[in-house]
Amino acid sequence: MKRVALSLLLAALAAAGDSRPDPKKAQREYEQGLRYEQAGQWQQAYDSFSASLAANQNAPAYVHRAKAEVSLNLPEKAADDLTDAIRLTPQDAEVWRARGEIQLKLGRQRKAIDDLTHAIDLGAATSGAYAMRAAAHEQLGNHDLAATDYGHAIRLRLDDPEPWKARGMALSAMGRYRDAIDDFEQAIHLKPNDAAPYLERGFAYGQLGEFSLAIQDFDRTLRLQPATVRALTLRGAAWSNAGEYAKAIDDFSAAIKLTPSDADLYLARASVYAAQADHENALADREEAVRLKPDSAVAHVARGGSYHQLGMHEKGLEDRTEAIRLDPRLEVAWNARGNAYFLLGEYRKAIDDLNQALQLAPKDQEAKDVLAKAQAALEKAEVKPQPAPVAEPVSPPVTVIEDHAPMPAPGPALAEIKAVPIPPKPLTTDPQAAAAYNLRGRELLNQGKYAEAIEELSKAIVRQPDLALAYNARGFAYYLSREYAQALSDLDQAIRLNPKYLNAYHNRSLARRAAGDAAGAAADSKKEHELTAAAR
Repeated sequence: MKRVALSLLLAALAAAGDSRPDPKKAQREYEQGLRYEQAGQWQQAYDSFSASLAANQNAPAYVHRAKAEVSLNLPEKAADDLTDAIRLTPQDAEVWRARGEIQLKLGRQRKAIDDLTHAIDLGAATSGAYAMRAAAHEQLGNHDLAATDYGHAIRLRLDDPEPWKARGMALSAMGRYRDAIDDFEQAIHLKPNDAAPYLERGFAYGQLGEFSLAIQDFDRTLRLQPATVRALTLRGAAWSNAGEYAKAIDDFSAAIKLTPSDADLYLARASVYAAQADHENALADREEAVRLKPDSAVAHVARGGSYHQLGMHEKGLEDRTEAIRLDPRLEVAWNARGNAYFLLGEYRKAIDDLNQALQLAPKDQEAKDVLAKAQAALEKAEVKPQPAPVAEPVSPPVTVIEDHAPMPAPGPALAEIKAVPIPPKPLTTDPQAAAAYNLRGRELLNQGKYAEAIEELSKAIVRQPDLALAYNARGFAYYLSREYAQALSDLDQAIRLNPKYLNAYHNRSLARRAAGDAAGAAADSKKEHELTAAAR
Protein backbone atom coordinates (compact mmCIF):
# COMPACT_ATOMS: atom_id res chain seq x y z
CA MET A 1 0.00 0.00 0.00
CA LYS A 2 2.84 2.36 0.83
CA ARG A 3 4.48 1.52 -2.50
CA VAL A 4 1.31 2.46 -4.40
CA ALA A 5 1.09 5.79 -2.62
CA LEU A 6 4.73 6.48 -3.33
CA SER A 7 4.23 5.69 -7.05
CA LEU A 8 1.33 8.10 -7.26
CA LEU A 9 3.34 10.81 -5.58
CA LEU A 10 6.24 10.32 -7.98
CA ALA A 11 3.88 10.38 -10.96
CA ALA A 12 2.33 13.58 -9.73
CA LEU A 13 5.73 15.18 -9.31
CA ALA A 14 6.71 14.06 -12.81
CA ALA A 15 3.52 15.50 -14.26
CA ALA A 16 4.13 18.75 -12.45
CA GLY A 17 7.61 18.80 -13.88
CA ASP A 18 6.19 18.27 -17.39
CA SER A 19 3.81 21.26 -16.97
CA ARG A 20 6.54 23.74 -16.22
CA PRO A 21 6.59 26.70 -18.67
CA ASP A 22 8.86 26.29 -21.65
CA PRO A 23 9.21 29.77 -23.25
CA LYS A 24 11.60 28.55 -25.95
CA LYS A 25 9.23 25.85 -27.13
CA ALA A 26 6.35 28.30 -26.94
CA GLN A 27 8.26 30.72 -29.19
CA ARG A 28 9.17 27.99 -31.68
CA GLU A 29 5.58 26.78 -31.95
CA TYR A 30 4.33 30.37 -32.21
CA GLU A 31 6.68 31.15 -35.10
CA GLN A 32 5.68 27.93 -36.84
CA GLY A 33 2.05 28.93 -36.39
CA LEU A 34 2.75 32.29 -38.05
CA ARG A 35 4.23 30.50 -41.07
CA TYR A 36 1.14 28.29 -41.36
CA GLU A 37 -1.06 31.40 -40.97
CA GLN A 38 0.72 33.21 -43.80
CA ALA A 39 0.23 30.13 -45.99
CA GLY A 40 -3.47 30.01 -45.16
CA GLN A 41 -3.13 26.58 -43.50
CA TRP A 42 -5.50 27.37 -40.68
CA GLN A 43 -5.81 23.98 -38.99
CA GLN A 44 -2.02 23.58 -38.81
CA ALA A 45 -1.74 27.16 -37.56
CA TYR A 46 -4.33 26.41 -34.88
CA ASP A 47 -2.40 23.31 -33.76
CA SER A 48 0.90 25.21 -33.58
CA PHE A 49 -0.58 28.11 -31.58
CA SER A 50 -2.23 25.57 -29.26
CA ALA A 51 1.19 23.89 -28.75
CA SER A 52 2.69 27.30 -28.01
CA LEU A 53 0.06 27.98 -25.37
CA ALA A 54 0.55 24.53 -23.86
CA ALA A 55 4.24 25.30 -23.52
CA ASN A 56 3.68 28.76 -22.08
CA GLN A 57 0.62 31.00 -21.96
CA ASN A 58 1.21 34.17 -23.99
CA ALA A 59 -1.06 36.85 -25.43
CA PRO A 60 0.25 36.74 -29.04
CA ALA A 61 -0.52 33.03 -29.33
CA TYR A 62 -4.06 33.59 -27.98
CA VAL A 63 -4.58 36.41 -30.48
CA HIS A 64 -3.34 34.43 -33.47
CA ARG A 65 -5.14 31.25 -32.45
CA ALA A 66 -8.30 33.36 -32.30
CA LYS A 67 -7.59 34.47 -35.87
CA ALA A 68 -7.27 30.82 -36.93
CA GLU A 69 -10.49 29.96 -35.10
CA VAL A 70 -12.36 32.68 -36.98
CA SER A 71 -11.09 31.22 -40.26
CA LEU A 72 -12.17 27.76 -39.08
CA ASN A 73 -15.65 29.16 -38.25
CA LEU A 74 -15.18 28.87 -34.49
CA PRO A 75 -16.10 32.43 -33.39
CA GLU A 76 -17.10 31.47 -29.84
CA LYS A 77 -13.68 29.93 -29.21
CA ALA A 78 -12.05 32.98 -30.79
CA ALA A 79 -13.88 35.27 -28.35
CA ASP A 80 -12.71 33.10 -25.44
CA ASP A 81 -9.09 33.23 -26.62
CA LEU A 82 -9.22 37.01 -26.96
CA THR A 83 -10.63 37.22 -23.45
CA ASP A 84 -7.54 35.35 -22.23
CA ALA A 85 -5.34 37.70 -24.25
CA ILE A 86 -7.04 40.71 -22.60
CA ARG A 87 -6.43 39.13 -19.19
CA LEU A 88 -2.72 38.95 -19.97
CA THR A 89 -2.44 42.36 -21.71
CA PRO A 90 -5.37 44.55 -20.63
CA GLN A 91 -3.87 47.72 -22.16
CA ASP A 92 -3.57 46.29 -25.67
CA ALA A 93 -6.06 48.29 -27.73
CA GLU A 94 -5.83 45.96 -30.72
CA VAL A 95 -6.95 42.95 -28.68
CA TRP A 96 -10.02 44.86 -27.45
CA ARG A 97 -10.75 45.86 -31.06
CA ALA A 98 -10.39 42.27 -32.28
CA ARG A 99 -12.77 40.95 -29.61
CA GLY A 100 -15.22 43.75 -30.42
CA GLU A 101 -15.21 42.62 -34.04
CA ILE A 102 -15.94 39.02 -32.99
CA GLN A 103 -18.73 40.13 -30.66
CA LEU A 104 -20.33 42.02 -33.54
CA LYS A 105 -20.19 38.93 -35.77
CA LEU A 106 -21.81 36.91 -32.98
CA GLY A 107 -24.66 39.42 -32.75
CA ARG A 108 -23.60 40.67 -29.33
CA GLN A 109 -23.92 44.32 -30.23
CA ARG A 110 -23.74 45.81 -26.73
CA LYS A 111 -20.62 43.81 -25.86
CA ALA A 112 -19.13 44.85 -29.20
CA ILE A 113 -19.78 48.51 -28.38
CA ASP A 114 -18.12 48.10 -24.95
CA ASP A 115 -15.03 46.42 -26.44
CA LEU A 116 -14.67 48.90 -29.29
CA THR A 117 -15.07 51.82 -26.89
CA HIS A 118 -12.21 50.36 -24.82
CA ALA A 119 -10.12 50.03 -27.96
CA ILE A 120 -10.79 53.62 -29.02
CA ASP A 121 -10.06 54.94 -25.52
CA LEU A 122 -6.78 53.00 -25.45
CA GLY A 123 -5.64 54.55 -28.71
CA ALA A 124 -7.13 52.44 -31.53
CA ALA A 125 -9.24 55.37 -32.76
CA THR A 126 -9.16 54.16 -36.36
CA SER A 127 -11.73 54.55 -39.08
CA GLY A 128 -12.38 50.81 -38.90
CA ALA A 129 -13.00 50.84 -35.14
CA TYR A 130 -15.48 53.71 -35.40
CA ALA A 131 -17.20 52.05 -38.38
CA MET A 132 -17.60 48.78 -36.48
CA ARG A 133 -19.02 50.55 -33.43
CA ALA A 134 -21.36 52.46 -35.74
CA ALA A 135 -22.56 49.18 -37.25
CA ALA A 136 -23.33 47.85 -33.76
CA HIS A 137 -25.33 50.99 -32.96
CA GLU A 138 -27.18 50.71 -36.26
CA GLN A 139 -28.14 47.10 -35.57
CA LEU A 140 -29.60 48.20 -32.23
CA GLY A 141 -31.62 50.90 -33.98
CA ASN A 142 -29.53 53.75 -32.56
CA HIS A 143 -29.31 55.54 -35.90
CA ASP A 144 -28.14 58.87 -34.48
CA LEU A 145 -25.21 57.27 -32.62
CA ALA A 146 -24.39 55.26 -35.72
CA ALA A 147 -24.35 58.39 -37.89
CA THR A 148 -22.03 60.12 -35.41
CA ASP A 149 -19.56 57.22 -35.41
CA TYR A 150 -19.66 56.93 -39.19
CA GLY A 151 -18.84 60.63 -39.25
CA HIS A 152 -15.68 59.93 -37.21
CA ALA A 153 -14.80 57.10 -39.58
CA ILE A 154 -15.25 59.38 -42.60
CA ARG A 155 -13.02 62.10 -41.17
CA LEU A 156 -10.27 59.54 -40.62
CA ARG A 157 -10.63 58.01 -44.12
CA LEU A 158 -12.17 60.47 -46.57
CA ASP A 159 -11.34 58.18 -49.48
CA ASP A 160 -13.26 55.14 -48.20
CA PRO A 161 -16.75 54.87 -49.78
CA GLU A 162 -18.08 52.40 -47.20
CA PRO A 163 -18.58 54.81 -44.27
CA TRP A 164 -20.21 57.34 -46.61
CA LYS A 165 -22.65 54.68 -47.79
CA ALA A 166 -23.28 53.38 -44.27
CA ARG A 167 -23.88 56.85 -42.85
CA GLY A 168 -26.29 57.52 -45.69
CA MET A 169 -28.29 54.45 -44.67
CA ALA A 170 -28.35 55.60 -41.03
CA LEU A 171 -29.52 59.07 -42.07
CA SER A 172 -32.15 57.50 -44.31
CA ALA A 173 -33.42 55.42 -41.39
CA MET A 174 -33.81 58.70 -39.45
CA GLY A 175 -35.85 60.21 -42.27
CA ARG A 176 -33.06 62.64 -43.23
CA TYR A 177 -33.28 61.72 -46.90
CA ARG A 178 -31.62 64.82 -48.37
CA ASP A 179 -28.57 64.36 -46.15
CA ALA A 180 -28.57 60.65 -47.00
CA ILE A 181 -28.59 61.44 -50.73
CA ASP A 182 -25.51 63.64 -50.28
CA ASP A 183 -23.65 60.76 -48.62
CA PHE A 184 -24.69 58.26 -51.28
CA GLU A 185 -23.50 60.65 -53.99
CA GLN A 186 -20.07 60.80 -52.33
CA ALA A 187 -19.95 57.00 -52.09
CA ILE A 188 -20.82 56.80 -55.80
CA HIS A 189 -18.11 59.33 -56.63
CA LEU A 190 -15.53 57.22 -54.81
CA LYS A 191 -16.74 53.89 -56.22
CA PRO A 192 -18.97 54.41 -59.26
CA ASN A 193 -19.40 50.72 -60.08
CA ASP A 194 -20.88 49.79 -56.69
CA ALA A 195 -24.60 49.08 -57.09
CA ALA A 196 -25.51 49.54 -53.41
CA PRO A 197 -25.35 53.35 -53.12
CA TYR A 198 -27.45 53.73 -56.27
CA LEU A 199 -30.05 51.44 -54.74
CA GLU A 200 -30.07 53.31 -51.42
CA ARG A 201 -30.15 56.71 -53.10
CA GLY A 202 -33.09 55.53 -55.19
CA PHE A 203 -34.89 54.51 -52.02
CA ALA A 204 -34.27 57.98 -50.52
CA TYR A 205 -35.57 59.69 -53.67
CA GLY A 206 -38.67 57.50 -53.48
CA GLN A 207 -39.30 58.59 -49.90
CA LEU A 208 -39.18 62.20 -51.06
CA GLY A 209 -41.69 61.48 -53.82
CA GLU A 210 -39.11 62.05 -56.56
CA PHE A 211 -40.01 58.88 -58.39
CA SER A 212 -38.38 59.62 -61.73
CA LEU A 213 -35.00 60.07 -59.99
CA ALA A 214 -35.65 56.95 -57.92
CA ILE A 215 -36.37 54.93 -61.05
CA GLN A 216 -33.17 56.18 -62.70
CA ASP A 217 -31.14 54.95 -59.72
CA PHE A 218 -32.91 51.59 -59.69
CA ASP A 219 -32.17 51.30 -63.42
CA ARG A 220 -28.48 51.85 -62.69
CA THR A 221 -28.60 49.28 -59.90
CA LEU A 222 -30.11 46.69 -62.20
CA ARG A 223 -27.59 47.39 -64.95
CA LEU A 224 -24.82 46.63 -62.44
CA GLN A 225 -26.65 43.74 -60.73
CA PRO A 226 -29.51 42.53 -62.94
CA ALA A 227 -30.98 39.98 -60.52
CA THR A 228 -31.38 42.30 -57.51
CA VAL A 229 -34.82 41.50 -56.07
CA ARG A 230 -34.85 44.55 -53.84
CA ALA A 231 -34.13 46.87 -56.75
CA LEU A 232 -36.94 45.29 -58.80
CA THR A 233 -39.32 45.56 -55.88
CA LEU A 234 -38.51 49.18 -55.09
CA ARG A 235 -38.66 50.13 -58.76
CA GLY A 236 -42.03 48.41 -58.97
CA ALA A 237 -43.24 50.53 -56.06
CA ALA A 238 -41.85 53.66 -57.71
CA TRP A 239 -43.56 52.86 -61.02
CA SER A 240 -46.76 52.28 -59.09
CA ASN A 241 -46.44 55.66 -57.36
CA ALA A 242 -45.88 57.24 -60.78
CA GLY A 243 -49.09 55.62 -62.09
CA GLU A 244 -47.20 53.31 -64.47
CA TYR A 245 -49.05 50.19 -63.41
CA ALA A 246 -48.02 47.91 -66.28
CA LYS A 247 -44.35 48.58 -65.57
CA ALA A 248 -44.93 48.07 -61.84
CA ILE A 249 -46.51 44.68 -62.50
CA ASP A 250 -43.61 43.72 -64.78
CA ASP A 251 -41.10 44.51 -62.02
CA PHE A 252 -43.02 42.70 -59.30
CA SER A 253 -43.45 39.72 -61.64
CA ALA A 254 -39.70 39.64 -62.30
CA ALA A 255 -39.04 39.74 -58.57
CA ILE A 256 -41.52 36.90 -58.00
CA LYS A 257 -39.78 34.84 -60.66
CA LEU A 258 -36.52 35.21 -58.72
CA THR A 259 -38.10 34.52 -55.30
CA PRO A 260 -41.39 32.68 -55.91
CA SER A 261 -41.93 31.82 -52.25
CA ASP A 262 -42.03 35.44 -51.04
CA ALA A 263 -45.64 36.09 -50.04
CA ASP A 264 -45.06 39.81 -49.66
CA LEU A 265 -44.19 40.18 -53.33
CA TYR A 266 -47.55 38.68 -54.29
CA LEU A 267 -49.23 41.17 -51.96
CA ALA A 268 -47.30 44.00 -53.59
CA ARG A 269 -48.36 42.98 -57.09
CA ALA A 270 -51.92 42.43 -55.93
CA SER A 271 -52.06 46.02 -54.66
CA VAL A 272 -51.24 47.24 -58.16
CA TYR A 273 -53.87 44.97 -59.72
CA ALA A 274 -56.39 46.32 -57.22
CA ALA A 275 -55.45 49.90 -58.11
CA GLN A 276 -56.37 49.03 -61.72
CA ALA A 277 -59.65 47.47 -60.57
CA ASP A 278 -58.36 44.09 -61.80
CA HIS A 279 -59.80 42.35 -58.78
CA GLU A 280 -59.64 38.82 -60.20
CA ASN A 281 -55.85 38.95 -60.57
CA ALA A 282 -55.54 40.75 -57.24
CA LEU A 283 -57.48 37.94 -55.58
CA ALA A 284 -55.33 35.28 -57.25
CA ASP A 285 -52.15 36.90 -55.90
CA ARG A 286 -53.61 37.33 -52.45
CA GLU A 287 -54.77 33.70 -52.42
CA GLU A 288 -51.17 32.71 -53.13
CA ALA A 289 -49.89 35.02 -50.40
CA VAL A 290 -52.23 33.39 -47.86
CA ARG A 291 -51.15 29.94 -49.03
CA LEU A 292 -47.49 30.83 -48.60
CA LYS A 293 -48.00 32.68 -45.33
CA PRO A 294 -51.23 31.47 -43.70
CA ASP A 295 -50.45 33.15 -40.38
CA SER A 296 -50.10 36.61 -41.95
CA ALA A 297 -52.84 38.92 -40.72
CA VAL A 298 -51.94 41.45 -43.43
CA ALA A 299 -52.44 38.83 -46.14
CA HIS A 300 -55.91 38.02 -44.79
CA VAL A 301 -56.85 41.72 -44.67
CA ALA A 302 -55.73 42.07 -48.28
CA ARG A 303 -57.57 38.99 -49.51
CA GLY A 304 -60.67 40.16 -47.68
CA GLY A 305 -60.51 43.37 -49.68
CA SER A 306 -60.51 41.42 -52.94
CA TYR A 307 -63.43 39.26 -51.83
CA HIS A 308 -65.45 42.37 -51.05
CA GLN A 309 -64.57 43.95 -54.39
CA LEU A 310 -65.93 40.85 -56.14
CA GLY A 311 -69.13 40.87 -54.08
CA MET A 312 -68.16 37.90 -51.87
CA HIS A 313 -68.84 39.81 -48.67
CA GLU A 314 -69.15 36.84 -46.32
CA LYS A 315 -65.70 35.62 -47.33
CA GLY A 316 -64.36 39.15 -47.03
CA LEU A 317 -65.64 39.48 -43.47
CA GLU A 318 -64.31 36.01 -42.62
CA ASP A 319 -60.83 37.02 -43.77
CA ARG A 320 -60.82 40.24 -41.81
CA THR A 321 -62.12 38.43 -38.74
CA GLU A 322 -59.30 35.90 -39.14
CA ALA A 323 -56.81 38.78 -39.44
CA ILE A 324 -58.06 40.15 -36.11
CA ARG A 325 -57.70 36.70 -34.53
CA LEU A 326 -54.13 36.39 -35.82
CA ASP A 327 -53.12 39.89 -34.72
CA PRO A 328 -55.60 41.70 -32.45
CA ARG A 329 -53.24 44.70 -32.40
CA LEU A 330 -53.41 45.23 -36.16
CA GLU A 331 -55.35 48.47 -36.48
CA VAL A 332 -55.87 48.15 -40.22
CA ALA A 333 -57.79 44.89 -39.71
CA TRP A 334 -60.31 46.51 -37.33
CA ASN A 335 -60.54 49.54 -39.63
CA ALA A 336 -61.09 47.39 -42.72
CA ARG A 337 -63.79 45.27 -41.11
CA GLY A 338 -65.44 48.40 -39.71
CA ASN A 339 -65.51 49.97 -43.19
CA ALA A 340 -66.99 46.78 -44.61
CA TYR A 341 -69.74 46.68 -41.98
CA PHE A 342 -70.50 50.36 -42.62
CA LEU A 343 -70.89 49.95 -46.37
CA LEU A 344 -72.98 46.82 -45.81
CA GLY A 345 -75.31 48.83 -43.53
CA GLU A 346 -74.38 47.03 -40.30
CA TYR A 347 -73.74 50.27 -38.42
CA ARG A 348 -73.51 48.94 -34.86
CA LYS A 349 -70.84 46.43 -35.80
CA ALA A 350 -69.05 49.12 -37.80
CA ILE A 351 -69.06 51.44 -34.77
CA ASP A 352 -67.64 48.71 -32.49
CA ASP A 353 -64.80 47.89 -34.91
CA LEU A 354 -63.94 51.50 -35.69
CA ASN A 355 -63.80 52.35 -31.99
CA GLN A 356 -61.36 49.48 -31.53
CA ALA A 357 -59.30 50.76 -34.46
CA LEU A 358 -59.13 54.20 -32.87
CA GLN A 359 -58.00 52.74 -29.55
CA LEU A 360 -55.04 51.25 -31.42
CA ALA A 361 -54.41 54.29 -33.62
CA PRO A 362 -56.10 57.38 -32.13
CA LYS A 363 -54.93 59.64 -34.99
CA ASP A 364 -56.43 57.58 -37.82
CA GLN A 365 -58.54 60.20 -39.58
CA GLU A 366 -60.20 57.72 -41.92
CA ALA A 367 -61.47 55.68 -38.98
CA LYS A 368 -62.76 58.87 -37.34
CA ASP A 369 -64.57 59.92 -40.50
CA VAL A 370 -66.24 56.58 -41.11
CA LEU A 371 -67.14 56.25 -37.42
CA ALA A 372 -68.92 59.62 -37.54
CA LYS A 373 -70.84 58.52 -40.63
CA ALA A 374 -71.76 55.18 -39.07
CA GLN A 375 -73.03 56.91 -35.93
CA ALA A 376 -75.06 59.37 -38.01
CA ALA A 377 -76.48 56.58 -40.14
CA LEU A 378 -77.45 54.54 -37.08
CA GLU A 379 -79.13 57.54 -35.45
CA LYS A 380 -81.00 58.29 -38.64
CA ALA A 381 -82.11 54.68 -39.04
CA GLU A 382 -83.40 54.59 -35.46
CA VAL A 383 -85.27 57.91 -35.68
CA LYS A 384 -87.09 57.50 -39.00
CA PRO A 385 -87.03 55.34 -42.12
CA GLN A 386 -84.70 56.27 -44.96
CA PRO A 387 -86.52 58.70 -47.36
CA ALA A 388 -87.16 57.57 -50.90
CA PRO A 389 -84.65 58.81 -53.47
CA VAL A 390 -85.54 62.11 -55.06
CA ALA A 391 -83.92 61.48 -58.40
CA GLU A 392 -85.14 57.99 -59.19
CA PRO A 393 -86.56 54.88 -57.54
CA VAL A 394 -83.54 52.63 -57.75
CA SER A 395 -82.54 49.49 -55.95
CA PRO A 396 -79.76 49.86 -53.39
CA PRO A 397 -76.41 50.32 -55.13
CA VAL A 398 -73.94 47.49 -55.28
CA THR A 399 -71.91 47.74 -52.11
CA VAL A 400 -68.26 48.50 -52.78
CA ILE A 401 -65.84 47.84 -49.97
CA GLU A 402 -62.67 49.93 -49.86
CA ASP A 403 -59.49 47.94 -50.35
CA HIS A 404 -57.58 48.36 -47.09
CA ALA A 405 -54.69 46.10 -47.97
CA PRO A 406 -51.48 47.88 -46.97
CA MET A 407 -48.44 47.82 -49.25
CA PRO A 408 -46.39 44.97 -47.75
CA ALA A 409 -42.71 44.84 -46.95
CA PRO A 410 -41.40 42.12 -49.23
CA GLY A 411 -39.28 39.95 -46.98
CA PRO A 412 -36.84 40.75 -44.20
CA ALA A 413 -34.26 42.16 -46.63
CA LEU A 414 -36.91 44.48 -48.00
CA ALA A 415 -38.56 45.63 -44.86
CA GLU A 416 -37.97 49.26 -45.66
CA ILE A 417 -40.21 49.00 -48.63
CA LYS A 418 -43.08 49.73 -46.32
CA ALA A 419 -41.77 53.30 -46.36
CA VAL A 420 -42.51 53.54 -50.09
CA PRO A 421 -46.34 53.45 -49.87
CA ILE A 422 -48.61 52.09 -52.54
CA PRO A 423 -49.66 55.13 -54.55
CA PRO A 424 -52.95 56.87 -54.06
CA LYS A 425 -55.11 55.25 -56.68
CA PRO A 426 -55.15 57.51 -59.75
CA LEU A 427 -58.30 59.55 -59.83
CA THR A 428 -59.29 58.15 -63.22
CA THR A 429 -59.06 54.47 -62.24
CA ASP A 430 -60.62 54.15 -58.81
CA PRO A 431 -64.14 52.72 -59.23
CA GLN A 432 -64.45 51.62 -55.61
CA ALA A 433 -63.90 55.15 -54.30
CA ALA A 434 -66.12 56.51 -57.08
CA ALA A 435 -68.99 54.28 -55.95
CA ALA A 436 -68.57 55.48 -52.36
CA TYR A 437 -68.62 59.15 -53.43
CA ASN A 438 -71.64 58.45 -55.65
CA LEU A 439 -73.48 56.87 -52.73
CA ARG A 440 -72.72 59.81 -50.43
CA GLY A 441 -73.75 62.28 -53.14
CA ARG A 442 -77.11 60.59 -53.58
CA GLU A 443 -77.68 60.60 -49.81
CA LEU A 444 -77.01 64.33 -49.72
CA LEU A 445 -79.29 64.80 -52.72
CA ASN A 446 -82.08 62.98 -50.86
CA GLN A 447 -81.53 65.36 -47.93
CA GLY A 448 -81.91 68.42 -50.14
CA LYS A 449 -78.21 69.38 -49.77
CA TYR A 450 -77.64 70.03 -53.43
CA ALA A 451 -74.31 71.87 -53.31
CA GLU A 452 -72.77 69.19 -51.06
CA ALA A 453 -74.23 66.48 -53.30
CA ILE A 454 -72.69 68.08 -56.40
CA GLU A 455 -69.29 68.19 -54.66
CA GLU A 456 -69.38 64.48 -53.74
CA LEU A 457 -70.70 63.41 -57.15
CA SER A 458 -67.96 65.45 -58.84
CA LYS A 459 -65.39 63.48 -56.87
CA ALA A 460 -67.00 60.27 -58.07
CA ILE A 461 -66.79 61.43 -61.70
CA VAL A 462 -63.16 62.44 -61.40
CA ARG A 463 -62.33 58.99 -60.04
CA GLN A 464 -64.42 57.16 -62.67
CA PRO A 465 -65.19 59.30 -65.71
CA ASP A 466 -67.47 56.63 -67.25
CA LEU A 467 -69.81 56.40 -64.21
CA ALA A 468 -73.17 57.25 -65.79
CA LEU A 469 -74.96 57.02 -62.41
CA ALA A 470 -72.93 59.91 -61.05
CA TYR A 471 -73.52 62.12 -64.11
CA ASN A 472 -77.26 61.48 -63.88
CA ALA A 473 -77.40 62.25 -60.16
CA ARG A 474 -75.27 65.39 -60.50
CA GLY A 475 -77.35 66.51 -63.44
CA PHE A 476 -80.49 66.13 -61.35
CA ALA A 477 -78.83 68.08 -58.50
CA TYR A 478 -78.03 70.89 -60.94
CA TYR A 479 -81.64 70.80 -62.18
CA LEU A 480 -82.96 71.14 -58.61
CA SER A 481 -80.51 74.01 -58.13
CA ARG A 482 -81.96 75.67 -61.28
CA GLU A 483 -78.59 75.45 -63.06
CA TYR A 484 -80.10 74.07 -66.24
CA ALA A 485 -77.10 74.34 -68.57
CA GLN A 486 -74.92 72.27 -66.24
CA ALA A 487 -77.80 69.86 -65.68
CA LEU A 488 -78.25 69.27 -69.41
CA SER A 489 -74.50 68.82 -69.93
CA ASP A 490 -74.35 66.10 -67.25
CA LEU A 491 -77.51 64.35 -68.40
CA ASP A 492 -76.28 64.36 -72.01
CA GLN A 493 -73.09 62.64 -70.81
CA ALA A 494 -75.04 60.08 -68.77
CA ILE A 495 -77.02 59.13 -71.88
CA ARG A 496 -73.90 59.00 -74.06
CA LEU A 497 -72.40 56.55 -71.58
CA ASN A 498 -75.62 54.52 -71.28
CA PRO A 499 -78.06 55.09 -74.19
CA LYS A 500 -80.71 52.99 -72.42
CA TYR A 501 -80.57 54.92 -69.15
CA LEU A 502 -84.33 55.41 -68.59
CA ASN A 503 -84.07 57.71 -65.58
CA ALA A 504 -81.53 59.96 -67.31
CA TYR A 505 -84.07 60.55 -70.14
CA HIS A 506 -86.71 61.35 -67.53
CA ASN A 507 -84.45 63.86 -65.77
CA ARG A 508 -83.30 65.45 -69.04
CA SER A 509 -86.94 65.87 -70.05
CA LEU A 510 -87.53 67.83 -66.83
CA ALA A 511 -84.39 69.94 -67.38
CA ARG A 512 -85.25 70.68 -71.03
CA ARG A 513 -88.76 71.72 -70.12
CA ALA A 514 -87.43 74.02 -67.38
CA ALA A 515 -84.94 75.53 -69.85
CA GLY A 516 -87.74 76.25 -72.37
CA ASP A 517 -87.01 73.38 -74.80
CA ALA A 518 -90.49 71.86 -75.05
CA ALA A 519 -89.69 69.81 -78.17
CA GLY A 520 -86.60 68.31 -76.58
CA ALA A 521 -88.53 67.54 -73.42
CA ALA A 522 -91.23 65.76 -75.44
CA ALA A 523 -88.61 63.71 -77.30
CA ASP A 524 -87.00 62.59 -74.08
CA SER A 525 -90.36 61.75 -72.54
CA LYS A 526 -91.19 59.64 -75.60
CA LYS A 527 -87.85 57.82 -75.34
CA GLU A 528 -88.50 57.17 -71.66
CA HIS A 529 -91.85 55.53 -72.47
CA GLU A 530 -90.26 53.41 -75.23
CA LEU A 531 -87.59 52.12 -72.87
CA THR A 532 -90.19 51.44 -70.20
CA ALA A 533 -92.31 49.44 -72.66
CA ALA A 534 -89.30 47.48 -73.90
CA ALA A 535 -88.38 46.53 -70.34
CA ARG A 536 -91.81 44.98 -69.65
